[in-house]
Amino acid sequence: MIDVLRRNLGVKLLSFLVAILFWLFVMNQGSADKIISDQTLTVPLVVTNLPQNMVVMSQLPLISVRFQGINPSANIKDIYAQVDLSGATAGEHSYSVIINAPVGTTVVDRQPASIKLTLDNVQEKILPVQVAMSGNPADGFQVGTPIVKPSAVNVRGPSSVVSNLNKVTAEVSIAGANDTVEVSPAVSFRDKAGKPILGPNPSVDILSAYPSSVDVIVPITAKGMSTKMISLKVKTTGTVAQGKVLKSVIASPTSVQVSGSAQALKGFDSLTIGPVDLSGLTEDKTFQIPPDQVTLPSGVSFLNGTTISVIAQIGAGPIQKTITGVPVDIRNVGKDLQVDQGISPVDVVVEGLPDVVNNLTPTQIQLWVDASGQAEGSYPNTQLLWQLPPGVTMITTPQVTYSLKAKA
Repeated sequence: MIDVLRRNLGVKLLSFLVAILFWLFVMNQGSADKIISDQTLTVPLVVTNLPQNMVVMSQLPLISVRFQGINPSANIKDIYAQVDLSGATAGEHSYSVIINAPVGTTVVDRQPASIKLTLDNVQEKILPVQVAMSGNPADGFQVGTPIVKPSAVNVRGPSSVVSNLNKVTAEVSIAGANDTVEVSPAVSFRDKAGKPILGPNPSVDILSAYPSSVDVIVPITAKGMSTKMISLKVKTTGTVAQGKVLKSVIASPTSVQVSGSAQALKGFDSLTIGPVDLSGLTEDKTFQIPPDQVTLPSGVSFLNGTTISVIAQIGAGPIQKTITGVPVDIRNVGKDLQVDQGISPVDVVVEGLPDVVNNLTPTQIQLWVDASGQAEGSYPNTQLLWQLPPGVTMITTPQVTYSLKAKA
């Protein structure tokens, strides 16, 4: 048995050593995200507690960290560097780099130990949208004036950038177009040289817009045709339901673009649509007006994609309310006279729309009698004069009694 064990002993020992090395290799391959002690790692840097009204205008570097006595169960993913921006102010300042590492892991050194960051205040600004068209329409066609909805957006970003912006851009291609182009591109931001505005990290936007996209209509018409923007007016019939009032009736949009020959468009500045029947309406209603049912002058047409509607806003009708305890003045009493019998506060009935009348108080109503030229004596059944807030009317005319006497 001993001879059997000794046979090829060198080969057997070598095989055993190879097996151990292979096992260590496999174990190491299976824990690639583990860190081993006494080594240097490059970790990402993040910022924390950045004030909501501020933005970082510097590229965040990677941080080189040297460790000793690393926790064997530590994971590389749990290690990162951070900068605390609590209470930070605008401008360039130095901040300490803090290493976040698992318990039991010792940080020996970090490079850099501090960094300079530039912070800027966030600013908002309303900016117009400018259409940037590329390409040319098909042969025999021409481009009209583009329409943008909305025509302006709210831009938010670093004040150093936003303060120098005077517009945003909506990019539209009209290459080969032979009909009106309707698109909804995202707005983009470009500097005065037309180059895209990028932040310290090109992959992260530093500017945002609300809304982030706009609707653009680019009229494409046959050559020799013209386009023109005309206003819309609304014709109505019928009356709203009893107890209701028509607050407003408007076309949406309030103006549209039409095309035609220059002669056909001459003097054509507005268009009346309808009639829209309001009979019996008790609440707001939107009426869709098919463009093909609108009569246009000969040789004039709507652009493709035109939509028209009429919005009728209905409100509660006038109500009546009794206002109690309204004081009454006696004005213009003669120099030699004085009031003998004053006038007690009275109740009045007024009428108006609910949002006005329901909030009406006695102090908002002025009541008085005019004693100009009156002699000493009693004046029964005298009609009052009044002044009421706008939109309020007096339903009844109160009568009062007062008397004057000579001054003692």
